Amino acid sequence: MKGDQTKLVHGGDPNPRILGSVVPPIFQSATYEQNEEGGYHDGKYIRMSNTPGHDLLHDKLSLICETESALVTSSGMAAITSALLANLEQGDVLLAENRLYGGTEAFISEDLPRRGVRIERFDGMDPASWGTPPEGAKVLYCEAITNPICRVADFSKLIEWARKHGLFTIIDATFATPILFRPASVGFDLEVHSATKGLNGHGDIAAGLVAGNRKNIEKVRLCLNYLGGHLDAHAGFLLYRGLRTLGLRVERQCENALGLARYLSTHPRVKAVNYPSLESHPDHAHCLEYMDGRGGGVLSMEIEGDAETAQRVCASTRFMANAPSLGGVETLIVRPAASSHASVSPEVRERYGVTEGLIRVACGVEDLEDLVDDIDQALEGSHA
Repeated sequence: MKGDQTKLVHGGDPNPRILGSVVPPIFQSATYEQNEEGGYHDGKYIRMSNTPGHDLLHDKLSLICETESALVTSSGMAAITSALLANLEQGDVLLAENRLYGGTEAFISEDLPRRGVRIERFDGMDPASWGTPPEGAKVLYCEAITNPICRVADFSKLIEWARKHGLFTIIDATFATPILFRPASVGFDLEVHSATKGLNGHGDIAAGLVAGNRKNIEKVRLCLNYLGGHLDAHAGFLLYRGLRTLGLRVERQCENALGLARYLSTHPRVKAVNYPSLESHPDHAHCLEYMDGRGGGVLSMEIEGDAETAQRVCASTRFMANAPSLGGVETLIVRPAASSHASVSPEVRERYGVTEGLIRVACGVEDLEDLVDDIDQALEGSHA
């Protein structure tokens, strides 16, 4: 199989089919017969993420991510925290990009220091500022497309710098999905995803993904086994189903986001639009190099007015739901300062560019004309 969409439809499917079933069944069993070989982590058990349903997902996901191995988890945060905890110890330093999803930011700034891990920041968009990492630096963590300002780093330069200094690299590629960017292709050690978002694409489960080589994934799996962040059998079935249309959905979402971004960039009520496919975006060249110019399904905009004005826009759309999340078939609109970054202090939000008037739009697969009409009437109505 060569094409992405063919891999998504057929990759990982059991051969021969289980009792002739074209769609793999749900393996709704917590435990399985044991052969008494191996150790604690080897027995087939749902918490060990090694049931037949898990195996099918791991095969399909490693194929589309183009990695040796993959591991599904109960949520995106389970993937992120397990990947970090498996590779950090007391006394280590985590180099974290200074633009991160609010949940990740809260974990690394509040929880990891209690475990003896020191956090240092770096600006992924400014290679001249990187210099020499602090003593004890062990792991570098960044995002493929930052949430919600939509910045894209020069990943080859970042990996070159990380390797020079012996850093283990982890990237959150949720916004990009494997359709737009495969981190392993430029040298990242691990990639993490909130599979709740684009990978599933229907807004009806929580799930996560870690992908990389076998050695690194096994290390994360052992950590996850103790933390208990395994994926439920039924959620796994829905994720497997959702993956089959990932390529089709991402293509349409990118088209919608670019069309909407171009419209909003000329709107009199909008001060700025953040979307890397726009030629005016500061990281447009990186988007062209690493994502073939496709910036994903999410954009953000700074509007005229304050937080109340922005909230009125979000609340007055006709069919765009005022709700967090992204990557689904439906378009969602939200104010990040009150949602994804609500747990982050106002000072840090300001440093990230997450202002009170920033609005994030996660495009679905509706018709672009309807999206434009909906956001237009909401913008005009908020200033009436």
